[in-house]
Amino acid sequence: MMPENHPNHTCLLDPDFGIPTDVTFQIIEFEDIENENEIVVGEVKGHKLILGLYSSVFRRQFYGPAKETEDIIPIKQTTLEAFNLMFDYIYSKKIVLSGLSVLKLYDVVNLAEKYDISGLMEEIKNWMENIPLSIENVMEVANTAAQFTHFPATSSQLLLKCAKFIKQTLRTQARMQEFVRFRNGQEMITVQTLMTLVRDLKAQEMLPKDPALLCSNCKMDECQNGKQVSMVFGLSLGCKVTINNQSGTYWNRFGSNEYGEIVYTVVQELQENIVKIRDVIEEQEGIFYILRENIPTFIYKCK
Repeated sequence: MMPENHPNHTCLLDPDFGIPTDVTFQIIEFEDIENENEIVVGEVKGHKLILGLYSSVFRRQFYGPAKETEDIIPIKQTTLEAFNLMFDYIYSKKIVLSGLSVLKLYDVVNLAEKYDISGLMEEIKNWMENIPLSIENVMEVANTAAQFTHFPATSSQLLLKCAKFIKQTLRTQARMQEFVRFRNGQEMITVQTLMTLVRDLKAQEMLPKDPALLCSNCKMDECQNGKQVSMVFGLSLGCKVTINNQSGTYWNRFGSNEYGEIVYTVVQELQENIVKIRDVIEEQEGIFYILRENIPTFIYKCK
């Protein structure tokens, strides 16, 4: 993904372009688990002017009354991967978040907040909304979110997403109890937080809802148009969807044709994770997994 309305500065990082960098960041990490020996794991070079344009923190650091006079700046308490991702965003290079664990995403969240780069923070929040969840990974995701409550915008959003997944997936009391069994320590604290959120969600469901306020397609309070169907029970009959271009299994064969993206309608729920859909134009039908290898197959097409 690339930032919108963001001039492309990628060419500046090419030495042949002719505008040299004027600041170097040395990323320093600990060499051993005892945190005794520090080593430089890599360097990231940039232009003070470009960095100052997109970060008020860099602007003060390089152009404020107490501006930095050194051209080599040590950076601690982050990773080289996260710092490079932040630079990729600033310089309008394509950033790929799909291969990052939630823990690594929070390394980038930390930098986005530290350097006051709101656009990058929004990119990560949008990505977190679409993180595919499964019974196998939901506790790992929730535990990580619970460790970073000092970033409430992303942490609370991710915990609520996990609670919604649990509520929709573990529909019986027996399955809920099985999920909670054998949890201890930090996991139990996280489970208690999730169960509180699940109870709150169920209480909200008991309140009468005006159908006119729900999206006519996804049947949710907040329209999910353009978002991934990341939960097994996230589809209802008649819902219109397109194929997720991140689905290697389905996109190449069923995602688009010479006229553009193909729109489908859900016509039958076959099993917990399987639906039958119909092409709204050609009316050809097919059977698809909602989640395949933890990658969502569908994107809501509400508009």
